[in-house]
Amino acid sequence: MRNDIITRAVIVMAFLCSTPDGFSSARQQKSSEAPFKDEPEARALYKKMNETIRKVETLSYESSRREMFGSDQQQPWTYRVWMKKPNFFYVEMIAEDGTKHGILVGDGKYAWSYWPNGRPWFKGEAYDAYQKSRLNVYMNEPAPPGSYSIGYAKILQKSVGLPIINPSVFQGINDTLEPLIDRMQNRGTEKVGDEDCHVIEVSYANHQRSQYFWISKRDNLPRKLKDVVRGSVEIITQEVWSKVTSNDSIPLEKFKWIPPKGWKRWYPPTTEDRLLKRGQPAPDFELLSVDGSKIKLSDYRGKFVWLNFWRVGCPTCREEIPYLEKLHRKHKSQGLVMLGFNFADNKQIVLDFFRQHSVTFPNILDTTSEGIKTGFMTYGATAAPVNYIIDREGRIAATWLGHDPNSPQGIDVLTKLGIQ
Repeated sequence: MRNDIITRAVIVMAFLCSTPDGFSSARQQKSSEAPFKDEPEARALYKKMNETIRKVETLSYESSRREMFGSDQQQPWTYRVWMKKPNFFYVEMIAEDGTKHGILVGDGKYAWSYWPNGRPWFKGEAYDAYQKSRLNVYMNEPAPPGSYSIGYAKILQKSVGLPIINPSVFQGINDTLEPLIDRMQNRGTEKVGDEDCHVIEVSYANHQRSQYFWISKRDNLPRKLKDVVRGSVEIITQEVWSKVTSNDSIPLEKFKWIPPKGWKRWYPPTTEDRLLKRGQPAPDFELLSVDGSKIKLSDYRGKFVWLNFWRVGCPTCREEIPYLEKLHRKHKSQGLVMLGFNFADNKQIVLDFFRQHSVTFPNILDTTSEGIKTGFMTYGATAAPVNYIIDREGRIAATWLGHDPNSPQGIDVLTKLGIQ
């Protein structure tokens, strides 16, 4: 049961870094195989849907959401959304029993998140601290027009999960999955409620993931959506939209919230909070490599190790891996070991990516429960990419989240360690 929980957590958290991920699957087609031909008509429908969402002055809808992890159905949720140009929004997250679990309010400048019945526990916080700050708390952060993303707000992530369409598309935010779209196809027509709909499938990253949209012929807005991540445990999320309105009048009072007297601002733990700290011993592991052999971290004792947690579907990772390959070739003779760690992807997809970018440095590719636990729980790689530099004695010399090609962070650490 614990391994199942860890696996689900990895899958969910993988989506929090704004990227899709490829998960291994016996049913999944190899990346070199095209699941279907790309159809311009389907692309035109998809484009029209997004253009409509962006052009309307107001948009509101109610979405009933269900998720399936393999044969295991998760608790259903409903979220209600009201949005008004340029940057006003109000989102309610409602549990199956009708309880309002969380509320997100955008007043044009700030996003306010709060829980009417007490907040949930966040990974990385002590249980005692959680009990003391569970009730009468809120979060507040700037929400500048065109850059704040409702879909990745922490309160949504912790409650209903990521919506299939980010509501902030309405406010001009681009869908972060779009660069990985490879083809689209018509899937016919179907009625959803009273709406006659076109149905299209959108394929991402060589069909590692698909999204299906039932688009109303009347107003070009979706009425049903489905997201499928093809993995050893297939993940299916479905939303049905109802009470869809656009360009209706919504009073500005809807988008105002003031913390009640006695309520306190609360700061959730960050991804960085979950990473191992400088000076700590790097936990040892022995896991599968991409070539099927075993890699043991302690075998590199006496050398410097740059340990990189990555995934094929992460755009930043795809940019960073070739950069790490250059460092590997430049510094391996000086005692630097570049070591990749992937606990999510299909082997063939990884091999294709390595071949495309001429990657030669050693890489762990272990999607077993042990690999997932090591990456996700032990090293705190709940987002990607995560980088650690480990010194000759096996201690953490530096750690950071993300990759900035203009930042010399990793190089500066290597220089201080004597690698030029």
